[in-house]
Amino acid sequence: MIFRRRFCFAKLLVVAMLICLDSTTPARADVTTAAVRETTEFVMKKFSKEAVEQGAESLAKQIEVQAMRHGDDALKAVKNVGPKALKAAQEAGENGGTALRAMARFGDDGLEWVAKRPQGLELAAKYGDDAAAALVKHRGVAEPVIAQFGESSIKALNAVAPQEGRRLAIMAADGELAKIGRTPELLDVVAKYGNRGADFVWNHKGALAVGAGLTAFLVNPEPFIDGTNDLAKIVGENAVKPLVSMPGQVATEAAKRLDWTLFAIVAIMALAIVSVWRSYLRHRAELRRTAAK
Repeated sequence: MIFRRRFCFAKLLVVAMLICLDSTTPARADVTTAAVRETTEFVMKKFSKEAVEQGAESLAKQIEVQAMRHGDDALKAVKNVGPKALKAAQEAGENGGTALRAMARFGDDGLEWVAKRPQGLELAAKYGDDAAAALVKHRGVAEPVIAQFGESSIKALNAVAPQEGRRLAIMAADGELAKIGRTPELLDVVAKYGNRGADFVWNHKGALAVGAGLTAFLVNPEPFIDGTNDLAKIVGENAVKPLVSMPGQVATEAAKRLDWTLFAIVAIMALAIVSVWRSYLRHRAELRRTAAK
């Protein structure tokens, strides 16, 4: 008896759920259809030449497919870019959603610098919207930097102007960023201080390549960036610090080397004098023998 009551209750619950689903599905379908219709009409007016070539019905179907897959990003992308957004999303394959999101946020720039560039699209898919923003901001320059240094470079690039972004790209291409070492930490400083941080790194990359200079800078970057501390001075001081820190040992070693050097010089000079003196004596003896004859 109890089992039958539970079974009946379960059946009623399932029926209620089905009724709810049935009542909400048409509403969702109506919203989607209305959004697709509105987007299609907008695109037909704004991008009339491209849209007419495809036809309103075909365009609407393509928009609907992408909207069902990727939601509002698809609708916004098509409104921003036109029918080209649909083609780019299809060509992007599994990264179609990333391409549409870039175009929804950045319009034609998202199309040119993310959706249509295979490496840029892969980086945006891997690292997200911040990577897409960096790719658009630093056109054609950001890709190798992000590919090499990942998330830390994305934050740095988004914090600086295009000129500083080009400088970071040059340093990355020349191997200077990697040579400095602790690159993620260095890029975090650039992300925090923006253009000032990037300019300092660019102008002091030689000093930063010295371990002592890099360590001092990363511990407290601000005094160096605002000019309170002199990085070159710190590098110079640390270059001679080993000699200052062990004066006794250094002096002893120097004395030893100096003693042996003097000993060798004196010995050579003594041998030379003896040799000359012997020659002089032999020559004098020969003169005496010659005179006696």
